[in-house]
Amino acid sequence: MVIGIMVGSGIFRTPGVVAGQLGRPALTLVAWLVGGAIAFVGSLIFAELAARYPRAGGKYVYARDAFGPRAGFVVGWVEGIAIYTAAIAAIGVVCGEYLGRLVGAPAETTGLLGVALVGIFTLVNLTGVSSGRWVQNVSTGAKLLALLAVIAAALARGDGAGWHTALPGAPRAASLAVAFQAVIWTYYGYLDAGKIAEEVVEPSRSLPRIYLGGIAAATVLYLLLNVAYIHVLPFERIASSNLVAADVMGVLFGSRAGMIFAAVALLVVLASLNGNVFVTPRVIFGLAREGLAPRLLARVNRGGTPWVAMVFVGVTAMALALGGTFNSLLALSITLILVVDSIAVLALLVVRRREPKAPFRSPLYPVLPVGFVAVYGALFVGTVMAQPNVVLVSVGVLTGAYLLSRMFVGQRVDGGALSLRD
Repeated sequence: MVIGIMVGSGIFRTPGVVAGQLGRPALTLVAWLVGGAIAFVGSLIFAELAARYPRAGGKYVYARDAFGPRAGFVVGWVEGIAIYTAAIAAIGVVCGEYLGRLVGAPAETTGLLGVALVGIFTLVNLTGVSSGRWVQNVSTGAKLLALLAVIAAALARGDGAGWHTALPGAPRAASLAVAFQAVIWTYYGYLDAGKIAEEVVEPSRSLPRIYLGGIAAATVLYLLLNVAYIHVLPFERIASSNLVAADVMGVLFGSRAGMIFAAVALLVVLASLNGNVFVTPRVIFGLAREGLAPRLLARVNRGGTPWVAMVFVGVTAMALALGGTFNSLLALSITLILVVDSIAVLALLVVRRREPKAPFRSPLYPVLPVGFVAVYGALFVGTVMAQPNVVLVSVGVLTGAYLLSRMFVGQRVDGGALSLRD
């Protein structure tokens, strides 16, 4: 599930964004390596938090326990309503673009195709946990084989066209922030193990392995893929491409191979779409179960799916996909992630002081959590400089969630009888 969510729309859609912002092959690879290092540090921190709190919901649970129900409300609702529905919508938009490329649909209809795909996967996951898991396992296995095939073909047949080219001009500080938005997006997904922690067997042992193994595998894969892209395509072509892997296969084996790989890329992105649709309603379910959302959203069907929350997330994501572009949805989602994840990481400083013992403890404490928050703070400042309008929207979302928390958050309600595992 974690690898399926991480290795999705990002590695196909964002290498061109990163290359276009940084303008240098070596600098691009450094960005992907640094992104993996940041994600690895985050995985150590969130592995401890998830092992301490193996309950459905993830980050809002950590914030609630450390800072109170109001903080949990803000984190949970910003994540469940804004961040992940925007992410699902962005992935849906990419799916629509790739499907439209395959079937030759007009560009103006790709948004509608994306909306339809979000709706289809919402219906699939409504049938029960086993359906969503089966789709995830099959699609994840197929896409990993396809990506490894791209790497092997590119390294065997490429001529190094991208290593000797670069874009004119040096990258600006604001460009670095935008590039790292795309990198963070591409690595993001490992934290979603915390949302399904309640459904993981032996979470105190399994979750750290899931986090660390998933990040390590994704980092190696992303670096090899970017090396493969640069080894085949001129750097300026990478910077202008929305589907680099398909362009690589087209150069190596002809336009027919490019179209075949566009179909494979669609499969990859669909797996990511399915994974996000699967995990996001668990946040809403957890909020509702604990009295931080209407109780109706905690209803679970016979298949084990929180079906009301699933419908709510699906409809919201379809609306966002209909009205937004990939870049705008990505920028909004990542800007809010920088804030919400920082709050969740700061929660570790509180809970470890309260209870030092844990099933898994992240090393180099408190250097890792403090350093992680400092990096995210610097990226947020860079985003303020590069995309002030997106920051204003994000601040509005956070402010709205806080005002709602003052209106609706009372005493904590513990609905222990409801369980996804049951």
